[in-house]
Amino acid sequence: MGKNIRLVEDNSLLVTNTGYEVKLRLLWYRSLPLSCIEKIQFALDGQPVDPSMIRLGINERQFRLDELANLVEEYWFIQDTVSLSVNQPGKVVRGSTHTVSMNLALRFPYIPIGPGKFLTNIYKYSDAMVAN
Repeated sequence: MGKNIRLVEDNSLLVTNTGYEVKLRLLWYRSLPLSCIEKIQFALDGQPVDPSMIRLGINERQFRLDELANLVEEYWFIQDTVSLSVNQPGKVVRGSTHTVSMNLALRFPYIPIGPGKFLTNIYKYSDAMVAN
């Protein structure tokens, strides 16, 4: 039986020098430019994380969430893992258990649903993880 692919990879809560990160997977059948990410809402233990503290790591680069709308030539390929890093040093320690929650809204620019409107899916995730 194949492994279920989830928005946030299993066991991916990692302590870093600047805080912590989780690994994300694209739950779609086609690669998308980062400009198709309409919204990322991330919470740790039920507390929303300020978007200014979050960086998306992809293609050996780091991006602020407010930069994504303009990244039409930077792609999230379907087999790539993206790191969502949070700048909150000391918030997560190795061996601690935390509830990781997120909402991710993706716009699909090739599926029109009306004049100037395109299909947008919202993916929701919430689960407890032990930090590594």
